[in-house]
Amino acid sequence: MKLFKTLAATALLLLSCVAFSANIQVQTVSQQVHILTGKDYGTNIGLLDTPDGLVLIDPMPGEAYLAELEKTIQAIYHKPVTHIINTHAHADHTGGNAFFVSQGAQLVTSAINRFDIAHRVVKSHTGTDNIYYYKPGNVIFAGDVFDTSWHPTFYAGGVAGFNKAIETILSLGDEQSLVVPGHGAAAGKAALRMFRKNTLDWVSRVRTLSTQGLSVEQIMTDKTVIDLVARFNSQDKSPFLPRKAYKRFVERTIQVIEHEHDPA
Repeated sequence: MKLFKTLAATALLLLSCVAFSANIQVQTVSQQVHILTGKDYGTNIGLLDTPDGLVLIDPMPGEAYLAELEKTIQAIYHKPVTHIINTHAHADHTGGNAFFVSQGAQLVTSAINRFDIAHRVVKSHTGTDNIYYYKPGNVIFAGDVFDTSWHPTFYAGGVAGFNKAIETILSLGDEQSLVVPGHGAAAGKAALRMFRKNTLDWVSRVRTLSTQGLSVEQIMTDKTVIDLVARFNSQDKSPFLPRKAYKRFVERTIQVIEHEHDPA
């Protein structure tokens, strides 16, 4: 976990934070790239100044904050958002779409072949996860395939889908690329590899204990399982996972494992 935290902290040194808003944190990656994070949802919102217009990735929901988000964008670039793209369809990443469409932006749902963005589609967190690599900024927006604030959620694609998604992210850019998770601190590829290792170690341990016939409650009290969960707590939250969320994580992981052997 210490290595994960160090790598995440190093990546954040590349960013400069500017106070534009009380409820929205702004991180400047370059003149063309900013990461905006809402106070309530914690969704990482990409803001790209491209030759084809101002592109917004994953605008968060929340009527109380959307006007503030727009003002923050105006304070940075002094021009309107022209296009919106989403990493996946969950509301905390798409809830602001309608607001910006009402302001004149175009929602792009087809394959992206412009904006200097390389677009890949994987199946991991959801049935359709979009990965966006913005070449001029050397920044990869991974959505909730990668999360540095929570445990992994690879339920739609299973272990195979998760592995393929991580390999897809790693294939983009280079070792200096900044990887922006759906939530939590941006990090480098070394942290992403550690996230994959921790996830696979988690699945392996849960698989072993489940095969031995242990109940969900018994698995939750296993020392190795507890230590593995702690590896995802890069922000040293206390508590990191409420008991209900922890139990659900174990249950969903077992479901993924059982589905691997389901002929259907």
